[in-house]
Amino acid sequence: MAVKKRKPAKKKKKVPILPSVRLYRRIAAAFLTLTMVMLAVVLYLATVQAVISVETQEEGVEREFIARVMEEPQGSEDIPARIFSELVERSKTFEVNGDGEKIPAKARGTVTVTNESNVSQPLIATTRFLSESGVLFRLVDGVTVPANGDIQVVVAADEEGEQGEIEPTTFTIPGLNETKQKVIYGTSTEVMVGGSITKKSLTVEDLDVAQDELLIEIEAEMDELWRSEISGQLAGATILKETVEKRSDTEPGTETGTFEITTIARITGIYYDDARMRQIAELKLREHVPSGQVLNSVSFDEMIVTYNRHDIENAVAHFDVTVGGIAMLKTTSEILDKANLVGLTAPEAEEFLEANDTIKNVDIWLKPFWVKRVPKLLDHITINILQTQ
Repeated sequence: MAVKKRKPAKKKKKVPILPSVRLYRRIAAAFLTLTMVMLAVVLYLATVQAVISVETQEEGVEREFIARVMEEPQGSEDIPARIFSELVERSKTFEVNGDGEKIPAKARGTVTVTNESNVSQPLIATTRFLSESGVLFRLVDGVTVPANGDIQVVVAADEEGEQGEIEPTTFTIPGLNETKQKVIYGTSTEVMVGGSITKKSLTVEDLDVAQDELLIEIEAEMDELWRSEISGQLAGATILKETVEKRSDTEPGTETGTFEITTIARITGIYYDDARMRQIAELKLREHVPSGQVLNSVSFDEMIVTYNRHDIENAVAHFDVTVGGIAMLKTTSEILDKANLVGLTAPEAEEFLEANDTIKNVDIWLKPFWVKRVPKLLDHITINILQTQ
């Protein structure tokens, strides 16, 4: 008889234990809290800022250098120029300065003698000419008045004094008979002058002043000539005057009213490109600005250009140049490195910056309002440089 095999018993499946609802709530709450914290951090980092306004202390800077001007520039810092030189001789008459001593003299002037007769009339020197007011004059040089013509003569008052300075008038010639006086007579059209003269003693100072005045006139004359040759292209100019010889026709101490000065002088004109001179001066000044500062302005109006020397043969001259300007702190200066300010309170940051001599005043604004320190993110720090007014 066959034996039946038993089927093995089936194993029971384990039912998984599900977490409780309370655990899920805890996880959700933790996630929400973490999210809010992260959001708060992001919002904080996104909104926190420091705006730092720095008022700089302007600092004067100055540079001295020697500029070379040449007709044919050879270097990048050479300045185009034209150089002239000429030996000039000039003479001029001057009046003696000072009040001097006024003494009487014989007034004189020009008279036109008219002859309406058909016969020429000779008149010897000292012939009398009587004005309508009764002032007597005498002919200086003898002449012959042509028939039906006229001639100009010089007459001088018979007596010294200002009474001889009469206005234009008509003259009779008393030495002629009454008939001839009607057809031969004189007329004047200008005031008689010279009724007094002033005697002055010529001094060395008079000669020196006249010499200087003559040199100035020569300089102006040559400057006008040379500027016409360069057509006004070179605005900078220096003119040198060297007296080679000077002489006067009158010795010092002589009593005279006028004297003549003759001067021989070497006049040298140096004309250069003023705009290029300024460019070179600015470049030299920028090189001299202290580290951490930037050139803000150049005082071209106060720039001093002084003649040093020149060489006519090589057409080159040198000038001593002094140029000044104003420098101020630049944004890339080490003192304004944002990393120096990270984490500092506003008062600490202000104290740190104002300790530098180039900074006059500091104003720091932190936001939002509860922020007390400069943020750690450098791109959240803004530094503005204000120029001192």
